[in-house]
Amino acid sequence: MATRFLKTAALVGLAVATLAAPASAQEYSWDMPNTFGRNSSDGVADVVFGELVTEKTDGAVKITHHFDGSLGYRGVDHLTAVQDGAVQLARHPMSYYGGYDPIFLLSTLPFLIQADSDVTTMHEIIAPYVDKAFEDYNQVVVSYGLFPPSGIWSKKPINSLDDLKGLKIRAFDLNSLQTFTGAGAAAVNMNWGDVLPALSTGAIDAVVTSADLGFASGIYEYLPNFTEINWAVPLSTIAINKDVWDSLPEEIQAEVMDAGAETTKRTFDRLTTQVADNYAGMREAGVTVAEDAPEDVMAALREAAQPVLDDWRTRAGDNAKALDEYLAAVGR
Repeated sequence: MATRFLKTAALVGLAVATLAAPASAQEYSWDMPNTFGRNSSDGVADVVFGELVTEKTDGAVKITHHFDGSLGYRGVDHLTAVQDGAVQLARHPMSYYGGYDPIFLLSTLPFLIQADSDVTTMHEIIAPYVDKAFEDYNQVVVSYGLFPPSGIWSKKPINSLDDLKGLKIRAFDLNSLQTFTGAGAAAVNMNWGDVLPALSTGAIDAVVTSADLGFASGIYEYLPNFTEINWAVPLSTIAINKDVWDSLPEEIQAEVMDAGAETTKRTFDRLTTQVADNYAGMREAGVTVAEDAPEDVMAALREAAQPVLDDWRTRAGDNAKALDEYLAAVGR
């Protein structure tokens, strides 16, 4: 506890120093936490963003990355860490923030995104709502990211609904928890940092996540089977503390925003080959990849998904119109 207090105090000092630095110096050093690893989809995007920011600002802004939760923050902690100025910016896994605002869960509502073009549509529609939500938490969104479609990593193959029933499976947000529970699994909501320990102790026997994250983190050593279900394409953001942002000269603000936009484009463009590349690497590593999930499994998940959609509408209030806008745009 004392170590974590000192670490947090040091980060607060960094934030204060950043805010207090004279504009004439125009040198800014930022710490950026990410709950996932450097080789994950979000990790790769963060590295790209950091390089672009340094390049476009001629070295005036330098970002130090802290992957795998190495600053001591869980993914769910990033929102308030940036809000309070403990860190200047962070990669935000929005699926962890459903307790703060239901709009953060829109992209992980079950089976909404079923094509690459749907991802672009979701981003275009959700961005104004999400940007506003982050404003309420004293932050400015500068970039969006994603993980490829979520599937099921498991010890044993998922050959039928019987294999899903009672399965101790990690869910990553309220949407997946409710749906997999409704389909008969013994689902538990779990931060990513707790997944490997839970696998090593046998607390769980399966994980809902993307092929990309599972492969990059090595969970195939515990779970050698992956079943594609195209559950969701979770979106994430990079957001900067508003006080830090306001302290920047307008020129640097524009350059950072430009770096964020380019990072978003590269990340979304990468999706077109990312899944195939992941599957190839997984198969080479000995993972059994099932690209066609059993019909009874999919039917059970889709049936369990409808109450989740209805519940989200109720909790989202006026923001539920974002879902209607999306469904209309993709023709459903």
